Amino acid sequence: MRLTDFQRIVAMNTIAGIGTGLVGLFVPIYLLGLGNSVSIVITWLLAHHLSLLLGAFLAIYVSNIIGLVRCWYVRIVLVTILFSGLFLLPSHPSILFILAIISGMESAFFWIPYNILTVRKTEDSTIGSSLAFMSNVGSAVGLIVPGIAALLIVFYGYNLLFAAALVFILISIIPVLPMRHEKTSFKFDLSEISAITRKNKHFILPEILDNLGQDAQIIWVLFLIITGLTVLDIGALGVLAGLVGIVVTHITGTLIDKWDKKAIVRFGAIATTVTWTLSYVVAIYSPTPALLYMVTILRGFALGIFASAYGAIMLNRARSADAQFLVLREVPTILGRVIVFTTTLFLLSIGKFELSFLVVAFISLYFWFNNLENLIKQPER
Repeated sequence: MRLTDFQRIVAMNTIAGIGTGLVGLFVPIYLLGLGNSVSIVITWLLAHHLSLLLGAFLAIYVSNIIGLVRCWYVRIVLVTILFSGLFLLPSHPSILFILAIISGMESAFFWIPYNILTVRKTEDSTIGSSLAFMSNVGSAVGLIVPGIAALLIVFYGYNLLFAAALVFILISIIPVLPMRHEKTSFKFDLSEISAITRKNKHFILPEILDNLGQDAQIIWVLFLIITGLTVLDIGALGVLAGLVGIVVTHITGTLIDKWDKKAIVRFGAIATTVTWTLSYVVAIYSPTPALLYMVTILRGFALGIFASAYGAIMLNRARSADAQFLVLREVPTILGRVIVFTTTLFLLSIGKFELSFLVVAFISLYFWFNNLENLIKQPER
């Protein structure tokens, strides 16, 4: 059977997702285990995201020359360098922030072509179910990956974990090898940037706040570790979160195509505010393993609904501006991450780490009242 381009992208994302799933939760924990402070690890994450922003524009420049699919070949090279550096990090700690830059670059060379091709290979009327299918295939295949990763770390160490992750990411390129190497021809001159920004001005603040809330998840993982949860606990939470994610994404993806997108986003936003507030209360007053497990899973449920619905709206918007919109949106996206990590660094410095969760809950109130009609409405071409 001949695979469609969409199916090839799903296959690549699924295999690569196993590799990134093995290390995603555990790289910050690995950095902590090497003796770095929580502040250093958060600064590392900040450098990663700033590099991702630069990499987004670089990926488009490269895609103009070699095509979108071949950008994934560049990503393979960058990932190989990254994992080699992680192997060497214990004996060469001076490369810590060089690895943050490489990590951001490889993410850009994956996500920018991925998002553009997803927009090109899907349709407006079925975007919800298409995104749900992509997500759930990866989630189903990688459901037990965090648990396996935790066991590998405990019994064999991080080096074997990194080696296994690298192998999966390397072979993930195989399904997309036959794809046509369609080039882009996008320019980011001032007039074009100004025009796209004006057409999509209603997305600027939502993109900042949306990503601020989602990226606070990594702050929560760091909190779980310093609170006393083990690597095995984090692995188990990853498996449970995967189960919740499959159910939530499937249901939400179907509802997006059939129901009012605004109602789904609002419900997800309200649930997100409530669960982040609950996270703060648990973190301050009763950070027991059982309650930490419960609030993590509940918040994953809420964020899954919100992120699926909002993501479908955003990708549909991108159809009118393709790469330019998807790259320029990285500016407010990264700004949101800069805000959450900088705020957390400040709260750490005054001994109020847990307050970052309440800040995220407060900011998510924005989506209770935002005029979502402006986000759903397609701009004039």
